[in-house]
Amino acid sequence: MHPTDTGLNWRTNLYYLETRDFGETWVTVEGQPVETPLTGRDNPALVHDYAAEGLNVYMKDIRFDAEGYPIILYITSKGYEAGPANDPRTWTTARWTGSAWEILPAMTSDNNYDMGPLYLDPDGSWSIVGPTQTGPQPYNPGGEMAMWTSPDRGKNWNIEKILTSASERNHTYARRPVNADPGFYAFWADGHGRKPSQSDLYFSDSAGTVYRLPRVMNGDRAKPEQVQ
Repeated sequence: MHPTDTGLNWRTNLYYLETRDFGETWVTVEGQPVETPLTGRDNPALVHDYAAEGLNVYMKDIRFDAEGYPIILYITSKGYEAGPANDPRTWTTARWTGSAWEILPAMTSDNNYDMGPLYLDPDGSWSIVGPTQTGPQPYNPGGEMAMWTSPDRGKNWNIEKILTSASERNHTYARRPVNADPGFYAFWADGHGRKPSQSDLYFSDSAGTVYRLPRVMNGDRAKPEQVQ
Protein backbone atom coordinates (compact mmCIF):
# COMPACT_ATOMS: atom_id res chain seq x y z
CA MET A 1 0.00 0.00 0.00
CA HIS A 2 1.27 3.46 -0.93
CA PRO A 3 -0.03 6.05 1.56
CA THR A 4 -1.60 9.09 -0.10
CA ASP A 5 0.83 11.69 -1.50
CA THR A 6 3.96 9.97 -0.20
CA GLY A 7 5.41 8.71 -3.50
CA LEU A 8 6.11 5.23 -4.79
CA ASN A 9 9.17 4.63 -2.61
CA TRP A 10 6.96 4.78 0.49
CA ARG A 11 5.19 1.43 0.74
CA THR A 12 3.79 -0.33 3.77
CA ASN A 13 1.69 -3.26 4.98
CA LEU A 14 1.97 -6.87 3.86
CA TYR A 15 -0.84 -8.48 1.88
CA TYR A 16 -1.34 -11.94 0.37
CA LEU A 17 -3.81 -13.38 -2.12
CA GLU A 18 -3.63 -16.47 -4.32
CA THR A 19 -5.49 -17.80 -7.33
CA ARG A 20 -6.28 -21.45 -7.95
CA ASP A 21 -7.83 -21.00 -11.42
CA PHE A 22 -5.25 -18.90 -13.27
CA GLY A 23 -6.65 -15.55 -12.17
CA GLU A 24 -10.37 -16.12 -12.66
CA THR A 25 -10.94 -15.76 -8.90
CA TRP A 26 -8.74 -14.75 -5.95
CA VAL A 27 -8.80 -16.04 -2.38
CA THR A 28 -7.04 -15.36 0.92
CA VAL A 29 -4.53 -17.81 2.33
CA GLU A 30 -7.45 -19.44 4.18
CA GLY A 31 -9.43 -19.85 0.94
CA GLN A 32 -11.88 -16.98 1.45
CA PRO A 33 -12.96 -15.51 -1.94
CA VAL A 34 -12.46 -11.75 -2.38
CA GLU A 35 -13.65 -9.24 -4.93
CA THR A 36 -10.82 -7.47 -6.73
CA PRO A 37 -9.45 -4.88 -6.95
CA LEU A 38 -8.80 -4.33 -3.25
CA THR A 39 -8.69 -0.58 -2.72
CA GLY A 40 -8.91 -0.14 1.05
CA ARG A 41 -6.07 -0.37 3.55
CA ASP A 42 -7.93 -2.86 5.75
CA ASN A 43 -9.06 -5.86 3.73
CA PRO A 44 -9.08 -9.70 4.02
CA ALA A 45 -5.68 -10.01 2.31
CA LEU A 46 -3.84 -8.17 5.11
CA VAL A 47 -1.06 -10.28 6.62
CA HIS A 48 0.35 -7.64 8.97
CA ASP A 49 -0.44 -3.96 9.60
CA TYR A 50 3.01 -2.39 9.38
CA ALA A 51 1.51 1.07 8.83
CA ALA A 52 0.34 1.00 12.44
CA GLU A 53 3.95 0.39 13.49
CA GLY A 54 5.36 3.17 11.30
CA LEU A 55 7.32 0.70 9.15
CA ASN A 56 7.76 0.39 5.40
CA VAL A 57 7.74 -2.96 3.57
CA TYR A 58 9.86 -3.96 0.55
CA MET A 59 9.17 -7.35 -1.05
CA LYS A 60 12.05 -9.70 -1.91
CA ASP A 61 10.75 -13.21 -2.66
CA ILE A 62 7.97 -15.72 -2.13
CA ARG A 63 8.25 -19.51 -1.97
CA PHE A 64 5.87 -22.39 -1.23
CA ASP A 65 6.72 -25.24 1.10
CA ALA A 66 5.98 -28.95 0.60
CA GLU A 67 2.40 -28.40 1.81
CA GLY A 68 1.85 -25.54 -0.61
CA TYR A 69 1.91 -22.90 2.13
CA PRO A 70 3.49 -19.52 1.26
CA ILE A 71 6.67 -18.10 2.79
CA ILE A 72 7.25 -14.40 2.07
CA LEU A 73 10.64 -12.66 2.35
CA TYR A 74 10.74 -8.87 2.74
CA ILE A 75 12.59 -5.99 4.39
CA THR A 76 11.07 -3.55 6.86
CA SER A 77 12.47 -0.09 7.61
CA LYS A 78 11.49 3.20 9.24
CA GLY A 79 11.23 5.14 5.98
CA TYR A 80 11.97 5.39 2.29
CA GLU A 81 15.03 7.68 2.45
CA ALA A 82 18.52 6.19 2.28
CA GLY A 83 20.82 6.62 5.26
CA PRO A 84 21.19 5.50 8.86
CA ALA A 85 18.18 7.45 10.13
CA ASN A 86 15.85 4.72 8.86
CA ASP A 87 17.81 1.76 10.25
CA PRO A 88 17.36 -1.06 10.94
CA ARG A 89 16.50 -2.59 7.58
CA THR A 90 15.29 -5.94 8.83
CA TRP A 91 15.02 -8.98 6.58
CA THR A 92 11.85 -10.77 7.68
CA THR A 93 9.95 -13.95 6.83
CA ALA A 94 6.19 -14.48 7.07
CA ARG A 95 5.28 -18.19 6.93
CA TRP A 96 1.73 -19.54 6.81
CA THR A 97 1.55 -22.48 9.23
CA GLY A 98 -1.88 -23.67 8.13
CA SER A 99 -3.64 -21.69 10.84
CA ALA A 100 -1.68 -18.43 11.31
CA TRP A 101 1.15 -16.30 9.94
CA GLU A 102 4.46 -16.82 11.74
CA ILE A 103 6.46 -13.60 11.29
CA LEU A 104 10.15 -13.70 12.25
CA PRO A 105 13.11 -11.32 11.84
CA ALA A 106 16.23 -12.64 10.13
CA MET A 107 19.26 -10.38 9.53
CA THR A 108 19.73 -6.66 8.80
CA SER A 109 21.37 -4.64 6.02
CA ASP A 110 21.59 -0.95 5.08
CA ASN A 111 19.23 -0.25 2.15
CA ASN A 112 15.57 -0.90 1.39
CA TYR A 113 16.48 -2.25 -2.05
CA ASP A 114 19.04 -4.80 -0.92
CA MET A 115 17.83 -7.86 -2.76
CA GLY A 116 18.23 -11.61 -2.37
CA PRO A 117 16.19 -14.79 -2.81
CA LEU A 118 14.91 -17.36 -0.34
CA TYR A 119 15.83 -21.02 -0.89
CA LEU A 120 13.98 -24.02 0.55
CA ASP A 121 16.76 -26.58 0.49
CA PRO A 122 16.19 -30.35 0.12
CA ASP A 123 17.39 -31.05 3.68
CA GLY A 124 14.61 -28.87 5.09
CA SER A 125 16.78 -25.86 5.86
CA TRP A 126 16.23 -22.37 4.45
CA SER A 127 18.90 -20.21 2.83
CA ILE A 128 19.21 -16.58 1.74
CA VAL A 129 21.86 -15.17 -0.59
CA GLY A 130 21.97 -11.40 -0.41
CA PRO A 131 24.01 -8.20 0.11
CA THR A 132 23.68 -8.14 3.88
CA GLN A 133 27.26 -7.02 4.55
CA THR A 134 28.34 -3.36 4.29
CA GLY A 135 29.78 -2.65 0.85
CA PRO A 136 32.03 0.01 -0.66
CA GLN A 137 29.06 2.40 -1.08
CA PRO A 138 27.26 2.14 2.28
CA TYR A 139 23.54 2.93 2.40
CA ASN A 140 23.21 2.57 -1.36
CA PRO A 141 21.50 -0.52 -2.79
CA GLY A 142 23.64 -3.61 -2.33
CA GLY A 143 26.85 -4.37 -0.51
CA GLU A 144 28.95 -7.48 -0.01
CA MET A 145 27.19 -10.78 -0.65
CA ALA A 146 26.68 -13.43 2.03
CA MET A 147 25.01 -16.81 2.32
CA TRP A 148 22.79 -17.39 5.37
CA THR A 149 21.07 -20.58 6.53
CA SER A 150 18.28 -21.37 8.98
CA PRO A 151 17.81 -24.94 10.27
CA ASP A 152 14.47 -24.17 11.91
CA ARG A 153 12.28 -22.38 9.35
CA GLY A 154 13.41 -18.85 10.10
CA LYS A 155 13.63 -18.92 13.88
CA ASN A 156 17.45 -18.67 13.85
CA TRP A 157 19.85 -17.65 11.08
CA ASN A 158 23.58 -18.33 10.78
CA ILE A 159 25.96 -16.76 8.30
CA GLU A 160 27.29 -19.69 6.30
CA LYS A 161 29.81 -17.83 4.16
CA ILE A 162 30.84 -14.33 3.07
CA LEU A 163 30.72 -14.56 -0.73
CA THR A 164 32.40 -11.26 -1.68
CA SER A 165 34.73 -8.85 0.11
CA ALA A 166 36.92 -5.80 -0.60
CA SER A 167 34.85 -5.06 -3.70
CA GLU A 168 35.05 -1.85 -5.73
CA ARG A 169 31.31 -1.77 -6.36
CA ASN A 170 28.21 -2.90 -4.51
CA HIS A 171 26.70 -6.29 -5.34
CA THR A 172 22.92 -6.81 -5.29
CA TYR A 173 19.78 -8.23 -6.92
CA ALA A 174 20.79 -11.85 -6.46
CA ARG A 175 18.43 -14.24 -8.24
CA ARG A 176 17.58 -17.91 -7.69
CA PRO A 177 17.70 -19.95 -10.92
CA VAL A 178 14.76 -22.32 -11.39
CA ASN A 179 15.55 -26.04 -11.52
CA ALA A 180 19.25 -25.26 -11.97
CA ASP A 181 22.31 -27.37 -11.28
CA PRO A 182 23.85 -26.86 -7.78
CA GLY A 183 26.82 -25.29 -9.59
CA PHE A 184 24.55 -22.38 -10.58
CA TYR A 185 22.91 -21.62 -7.24
CA ALA A 186 22.64 -17.81 -7.40
CA PHE A 187 23.51 -15.09 -9.89
CA TRP A 188 23.77 -11.30 -9.62
CA ALA A 189 25.54 -8.14 -10.83
CA ASP A 190 27.57 -5.35 -9.30
CA GLY A 191 27.65 -1.60 -9.91
CA HIS A 192 28.73 1.63 -8.24
CA GLY A 193 26.02 2.97 -5.98
CA ARG A 194 26.74 6.68 -6.57
CA LYS A 195 27.94 7.15 -10.15
CA PRO A 196 27.86 5.45 -13.56
CA SER A 197 30.15 2.43 -13.72
CA GLN A 198 30.79 -0.83 -15.46
CA SER A 199 28.92 -3.86 -14.16
CA ASP A 200 30.06 -7.47 -13.99
CA LEU A 201 27.96 -10.61 -13.76
CA TYR A 202 28.59 -13.21 -11.04
CA PHE A 203 27.26 -16.59 -9.99
CA SER A 204 27.91 -18.94 -7.09
CA ASP A 205 27.50 -22.64 -6.50
CA SER A 206 25.62 -24.07 -3.52
CA ALA A 207 28.85 -24.21 -1.50
CA GLY A 208 29.37 -20.46 -1.91
CA THR A 209 32.20 -20.47 -4.45
CA VAL A 210 31.84 -17.32 -6.58
CA TYR A 211 32.67 -16.89 -10.26
CA ARG A 212 32.76 -13.77 -12.46
CA LEU A 213 31.80 -13.99 -16.12
CA PRO A 214 34.31 -12.59 -18.65
CA ARG A 215 33.44 -9.18 -20.08
CA VAL A 216 34.38 -10.31 -23.59
CA MET A 217 33.55 -13.72 -25.07
CA ASN A 218 35.01 -14.60 -28.45
CA GLY A 219 33.06 -17.83 -28.90
CA ASP A 220 30.06 -19.82 -27.76
CA ARG A 221 31.88 -20.80 -24.56
CA ALA A 222 34.17 -19.02 -22.13
CA LYS A 223 35.58 -19.97 -18.75
CA PRO A 224 34.45 -17.88 -15.77
CA GLU A 225 37.01 -16.51 -13.32
CA GLN A 226 36.84 -17.81 -9.75
CA VAL A 227 36.57 -14.87 -7.35
CA GLN A 228 37.33 -16.78 -4.15
